[in-house]
Amino acid sequence: MQYHLDGYRPGDPTLEPALPGRPAGPLRDGDAVDVLIVGTGPAGMMLAAQLSVFSEIETRIVERNPEPLRIGRADGVQVRTVETFQAFGLARQMIDEGYHITQTAFWGPDPEHRDRIARTHRVPDDDQGLSEMPHLVVNQARMQQYLQSFMDRRPSRLRPDYGIEFVGLEIDRDAADHPVTVALRRARHRPRARRGRDRAARHVRGRGAAAR
Repeated sequence: MQYHLDGYRPGDPTLEPALPGRPAGPLRDGDAVDVLIVGTGPAGMMLAAQLSVFSEIETRIVERNPEPLRIGRADGVQVRTVETFQAFGLARQMIDEGYHITQTAFWGPDPEHRDRIARTHRVPDDDQGLSEMPHLVVNQARMQQYLQSFMDRRPSRLRPDYGIEFVGLEIDRDAADHPVTVALRRARHRPRARRGRDRAARHVRGRGAAAR
């Protein structure tokens, strides 16, 4: 049987052995990587989780904020997103923890009491049967924790470098290997004047267009 092919090993079977030889600690000046992800938003963390499966691809993530997201900014989870998390083996936990949206209620003026509102009707959230997965509300910060827990079990043990800000990039089109040089710096933060997360993707695209 395939289950006994390599014999029984004690411990958690979903925790893959750590890959030796990968540098520990934050990125250093002159480090060469295969993929550098800027920003730990939904797109950045999803890409990082997918790339963490491929241990031969050296991936790093930088995030200008000093710590992981604490409170979500976009907590609605569509059924297709739940399907995507199912590919990572994370849907069950999300479904167990999330708030299930099954219907939408509409409200209007109460015809008998004009100073009040009354529920006029309800409609199913999904009357087309789009997916076997439910429409959920899950805090965005929690969703990022799901993806981080997935990466923690992959051989690369990929984790973001927080407090690192993207400055710009240069593209050497004649270079045979690693043609992109990225400038980073330690981000500055004011504890009493915290601002929202930068739109990292737009910032990178803008710098890339300038480099071309």
